Parts: sequence; structure tokens; C-alpha cells
Amino acid sequence: MNPQTWSSPITTERLVLEPVRREFAPGLFDCINDWEVIRWLASPPWPYSLADMHEWIARSSAAREARRDADFAVTLNGGPIGVISLAGLGVGPMLGYWLARPFWGRGYMSEAAGTLLTHAFASGQSFIASGILEGNAASLRIQERLGFRVVNERYIHARPHGRSVPHLDTLGRGRWSQARGVV
Repeated sequence: MNPQTWSSPITTERLVLEPVRREFAPGLFDCINDWEVIRWLASPPWPYSLADMHEWIARSSAAREARRDADFAVTLNGGPIGVISLAGLGVGPMLGYWLARPFWGRGYMSEAAGTLLTHAFASGQSFIASGILEGNAASLRIQERLGFRVVNERYIHARPHGRSVPHLDTLGRGRWSQARGVV
């Protein structure tokens, strides 16, 4: 896999996926510090603080340098509106993402995810896993449009909720790549 792919910006039709960096912390904090956004995520604490965002960006930077993960700020007109990431590069990557509520329903995450997946498969990934907390129908629709299919149902600990919640594991490769001509 070409490490340069994950350390450079990736441009879509309307967006730029920028490697996460310290300067994005205030804007990303404003985007994620909303219960309607964070309730669909498993890892972040609630309530969320700006210090939490700085800590996450520091961990993200270290994981990128180690070539384990690739976290990108989804930017529109130069400002962050969310995050998309591939964790576990080379060993079984997991697609994760979130978007600030004012930008829901406009196709931004489908656009960002489709472009990131194209880069991932072109870089040698043979499959990518993902998933949703049960009830997140909008996120499941994004994944289904990209060819992901539900492969497992289980409970996971969701830190913002402070308890285990139902989760649907998804897997993407075959139908996604065939529909887009990725070999």
C-alpha cells in the first residue's frame, strides 16, 4: 500500500479529505459536540470536550505516522464538517465516519466514503469492514449504496451511552468494486 495515499489530501467533487491535524480541532469539536451526532458513535466520551478532540488528533497523528490508520477531516470550502477514517490499514481496515448535523442528507458522506474506498481498493485493500449502531438508518443506507452488506449482529460497548448497545457489522468489497470497475 502506498503510504503517500494516506498522508495527502484527497479531493472529491465537492469536498477535500484532509489528513487530520491540530488546526482542525476547534472546528471538529464544534461539529461533534452534538448529542445527535455522537449518539451514533461507539468510542467518544459524552460529554465531549475540546481536550478530548486534541487528544484524539494526537492519537490519530501517531497512528498515521505508524501507517496503522488514516483519519481525514471532511472539509467543505476549507472548513471541517466531519471525519472519515480507515483504521487497521493492511490488516483488516474498518471504515468509520461522522458528519455534523447541518450537513446531513446532502450526499457529502456518500461522496467522501466512495472516494476514500476507491483509494483504498486501488492501494491494495481486498475488503473493508464497517458497521453501525442499530437504528442509524441513514448511515446504513450510505453503506448499502456503497455495496456493504450486514454480516453480523452483536452488542458492543458504546462509550457515549455508557452501556452495550446493538451493532450491525458490515462488510464491503465484491458488489462495491464490481459496480465501480475496481478489480
